[in-house]
Amino acid sequence: MTKDLDIIDRQLELGDVKVISRDGGRIVKFIELLFSPTTKAQFAPSNNNTSIRLSVKDVDLTLPQLECDMSKSTLRDLIIGLKSIYNQIEDEDEKEGD
Repeated sequence: MTKDLDIIDRQLELGDVKVISRDGGRIVKFIELLFSPTTKAQFAPSNNNTSIRLSVKDVDLTLPQLECDMSKSTLRDLIIGLKSIYNQIEDEDEKEGD
């Protein structure tokens, strides 16, 4: 029998975001982002849903791991800041038309 799904061969690529969720995407278990070929970040709600856990890992294990909790208000500020940056970034195809 041929394997139709081989997760090991299809790991995250640079810039990919992986979201693991349930209940039709309503409940997010964790989000993972590959920042560089050696560094990934994971975001997950705390066990009591009062904060979000941030873990930055070096996949080559040459740097110490960074972990912290972010409160709801810090997470909100981060999302608003990221949204502001997102809105000010121009699409590449818009730049080509200039």
